[in-house]
Amino acid sequence: MDKKMSVVEHLGELRYRLLFSLTAFLIGALLVYLNMDNVIRWLLAPLGGKTLHFTGPADGFFITIQIAVVGGIMLGLPVFVYQVLAFILPGCTPKERRVIFSSIPPAIILFFLGVLFGKQILFPFVLHFFIGIGEAYLNPMLLGSKYFSFLVLLTLAMGLLFQIPLVMVALSRLGVIKSCKLRATRMYGYISIFMAMGIIIPSPDLLTLAGVCLPVILLYESSIWFIYLMEKVKAKKEKINYA
Repeated sequence: MDKKMSVVEHLGELRYRLLFSLTAFLIGALLVYLNMDNVIRWLLAPLGGKTLHFTGPADGFFITIQIAVVGGIMLGLPVFVYQVLAFILPGCTPKERRVIFSSIPPAIILFFLGVLFGKQILFPFVLHFFIGIGEAYLNPMLLGSKYFSFLVLLTLAMGLLFQIPLVMVALSRLGVIKSCKLRATRMYGYISIFMAMGIIIPSPDLLTLAGVCLPVILLYESSIWFIYLMEKVKAKKEKINYA
């Protein structure tokens, strides 16, 4: 049985974990800042040689700080997730603890895969699409602040979107959803994915949209079958134990 802690002890533990998370963030931000030239070159690759501009004397400085902060959050994310879960797990049931602990590694991996997919595949397409429309009648002057803000929002959105399979599996292990229901309503899931991606990528080309949606759809479909196999294994174990 877990030892009960007083309010003061809880606050002390919370402060400790926040300081640990802050330290991980600062170390990550420092690493990104020290390698800023390489990071900037990697982030500017989708521009294809186009130049970014800034309008204020301090804009360049604040952009590098913004990149360092986002990079620090990314690099410190595993530590932050662990500290949060370590703080809340004592109040969870043993089953909930097993589900949460087993979900941490795939959650982090899927998040970074989503961010990488957004940066390397989705963002260049969206960027060229919008610039292509504007260049038909205007000369683009891309501001660095808007470019990096758009890049961060899009890639973080994809990182969160790639969490859908993990959420589905976790809910299944907690008994909230069943594979039979997911299989029966998978078409609604596909439509929801197309609608979400259609909002992010306002492309008139359905083949291009389908190609971008394909990785998310594959993750969604593989999650359904993974849940189905988990249910089969669980049913088989229960049958053996009952016999």
